[in-house]
Amino acid sequence: MSNMSNSAGKSLGARFLDAYNAIDKALRVQYNFKTTISFSDLIRRCADLNSVIRGHENDLINFARLRNAIVHSSDNNKVIAEPHLEVVELMEKIATLITTPPLVVDVLRQRPVTTIDAGRSLYDLIKETGITGHGMIPAYKGNHLVGIVRWRKLIEDLATILDTNDLDDFIRKTSIENYLRMYPQSGHFTIVRRDITIEQALTIFNNNRKIAAILITEKGTAMERPIAFLTNADIIDLVKVIESY
Repeated sequence: MSNMSNSAGKSLGARFLDAYNAIDKALRVQYNFKTTISFSDLIRRCADLNSVIRGHENDLINFARLRNAIVHSSDNNKVIAEPHLEVVELMEKIATLITTPPLVVDVLRQRPVTTIDAGRSLYDLIKETGITGHGMIPAYKGNHLVGIVRWRKLIEDLATILDTNDLDDFIRKTSIENYLRMYPQSGHFTIVRRDITIEQALTIFNNNRKIAAILITEKGTAMERPIAFLTNADIIDLVKVIESY
């Protein structure tokens, strides 16, 4: 997919410059960088902020040198050499990913989100986990998110009560809400708005390795039902979408 729809009839050099300028402008606007820093410095700084840039950092720095080699020194829009087609197409792909990035909800809109009522018992939760195979399930009280239960953490917590409680009795009589009060689980997920891009989701996972899940709601609050739910198991699929976009 490409937003460089006006490239028909243009030379490879002109298409390269269009993509180069689109990337330069979009990154400065998105991350509030001044026009005084060079394109190469811009790319290095954005590599920590943007997964697409991070994946193409070396290419883009090399393309910055190429750009200086193919334009006339006194006229930044006058091309004096033509780049290869594959270089231009890669530059246009990066420009498309930066200027019109795909949204997570557009990719996952057909995938239902499995949730559970926080008033149900741990026994019900365990049965639900066995049916769905999900390692993390958001628990709701009405439209309010009570927490996201992680299967691995639940097993660890249940192991701590083996010597002091009847496990079967605890599982059947303890609600999910009460369990989350007794064994708080925080810091392993974040809630974001529906306009989150795939690149932004990948950056969240990359920048905070403690984040295991991203819950997507309309406005990004805990008082809404989920639109989509991502876990770190989805990272590979998200990368594939970016690569094929």
